Amino acid sequence: MDKTYYKELIEKYFEGNITDDEIKELSGWIKNDRRLQDWWEDEFSRSDTDINPILRDKLFARIKEKTQGKEKKRTIRPNYWRWVAAMLLPVCIVFFTYYLIDSSRTMEAPFVVKANKGDKATIELPDGTNVVLNSASQLSYLNNFGEKVRRVQLNGEAYFKVAHDEKHPFVVQIGDLEVKVLGTSFNVSAYEDSRDVTVVLLEGKVGVYVQATSHIMKPGDKIEYNKVTHKITTTQVHPSDYIEWTKGNMYFEKESLENIMKTLSRIYDVEIRFDSGKLPKEYFTGTIPAGGIQNALNILMLTSPFYYEMDGSVIVLKEK
Repeated sequence: MDKTYYKELIEKYFEGNITDDEIKELSGWIKNDRRLQDWWEDEFSRSDTDINPILRDKLFARIKEKTQGKEKKRTIRPNYWRWVAAMLLPVCIVFFTYYLIDSSRTMEAPFVVKANKGDKATIELPDGTNVVLNSASQLSYLNNFGEKVRRVQLNGEAYFKVAHDEKHPFVVQIGDLEVKVLGTSFNVSAYEDSRDVTVVLLEGKVGVYVQATSHIMKPGDKIEYNKVTHKITTTQVHPSDYIEWTKGNMYFEKESLENIMKTLSRIYDVEIRFDSGKLPKEYFTGTIPAGGIQNALNILMLTSPFYYEMDGSVIVLKEK
């Protein structure tokens, strides 16, 4: 039940407009929340400068009866209730406003996992789903993860092995694109500086949803969503190639040197520049094993017309 509902019940209680059923609901909430019990009693104990002590004790006894489920009842004249309401209602509203805002902030504060440049991170989500984050990637989810939908936000690249749960779909949110599954394994690449969001399905079934378009993927499918044109293209691939990065390797398929250097920059946390307008448009297909930035560049040089020089902490690629 929304806490704003109980705030309304508190207001109705002090105004004398609350029903017996509503008192029972309020009683249950107060008895189950130690903070509210302490506040409730403390407000009356601190009110003795404004209320006759005998009347205060009678009022407090009445409230204790109502909130603790006692059968014995006392009669308090309505004018006293209005007096108490006028005195305590502003305090009550301030307390509950703080309580609701504080609870709202707690609920809305996301849990965030980051992998910095040059690093990877592995996380197990509350539902048992395993996620491997690639370099310069971030995954976040709210505290209500799994209550209705298991939703996460991704910026970067991640490999998911989703725990099966038919009642709670697993959703990866990337801007206006959603990848929805029940239980499967797939890879998503969605870096901010990349033109495309890429989804590769290894096993199971995945639905990709964006605007009014939806695509159901089968194992071996690769979907590329262009963030500029909002178009989706589907191809068949060897999906295991696309999770080589989890082993420290890198796989590229007809990828431009421009995008490859962005990847190397993220993985090895280095700055790479081109000294030629032609080189960024060169393409490469193949796997580059782990071994450092120089090893990666040396492999690329075997099929691409460039060489590189170090300019301080910057790597500069030059045309042969």
